[in-house]
Amino acid sequence: MDKYNKFRIEWDCRRGMLELDKVIMPFFQQHFDDLPEKEKDVFLRLLACSDLQLFSWFFNRGEAPDLELRQMVTHIQEKLNLIN
Repeated sequence: MDKYNKFRIEWDCRRGMLELDKVIMPFFQQHFDDLPEKEKDVFLRLLACSDLQLFSWFFNRGEAPDLELRQMVTHIQEKLNLIN
């Protein structure tokens, strides 16, 4: 099985919160293919987090527990112009 099975990743991008769907899916569709392999792996780890964690991190109410996840959240926010 392909490590980056696009159908599986797209399915995992679908979240239970509309706010997250409007962040994660567009990033996946527009930027995932351009990420280096290491960052793709971090994105996949991000998708394994709960909706509540992701909501907290993306909407600046909390911080991801490790540096790589924090950097990915910031990268996504910047790419989608969610922060200045």
